[in-house]
Amino acid sequence: MGALVEGIESITLVCSIVLFLPALGALLLGRRPGLLTATWIMTGWLMAIARFALVWTEPATGARHSLTGLLLVGLAWAAWQDGSTYNVRVAIDIALVAMTSALVTWTWVPCVGSELGNIINGARTDPWPQVLPTLLFMTGLFLPMIAIAAATNAWPKLADIIDRWYVRRAGIALIALVGALVAVTLYDDVAAELARRSSL
Repeated sequence: MGALVEGIESITLVCSIVLFLPALGALLLGRRPGLLTATWIMTGWLMAIARFALVWTEPATGARHSLTGLLLVGLAWAAWQDGSTYNVRVAIDIALVAMTSALVTWTWVPCVGSELGNIINGARTDPWPQVLPTLLFMTGLFLPMIAIAAATNAWPKLADIIDRWYVRRAGIALIALVGALVAVTLYDDVAAELARRSSL
């Protein structure tokens, strides 16, 4: 459970901002916040363990990173159109959240505590025992997101607010901004600077 606790403690660290702002955008999409939260955490967990185990070694910079940012902007534009059937719109939202979570976890420079350090070091030689601790860490890190998603089920008025079109548009715009910053190679600079400030 130490990984879960350290994940919760990491909520207060500035290096986590690169994850939290896009996560807020995902929550503001409105449709099925529980499903979108689960998509966010699971995708982020998979990208994190892939990075820690050195399965994903692509640097968070360069042409491929920028191209992924452009693809995210395009997907955000598709979500902005808000056309087609409800099920298609939900599918677009899920794809948008999954791509955003993967991209920002790829870019994230974590503040490494003792538990996360053990996870990263262990995953490099034997990743499978670190799969669950990584999931616990990511779950703790995104506990506020889980709480907000749960609150929308407990208080229908909150769900009604999040479902308003202008709240949804704000969430899409926030995600599109992240994609644009990645595309022009600024988001990785922000992540590195926040990690540096966390270590001061």
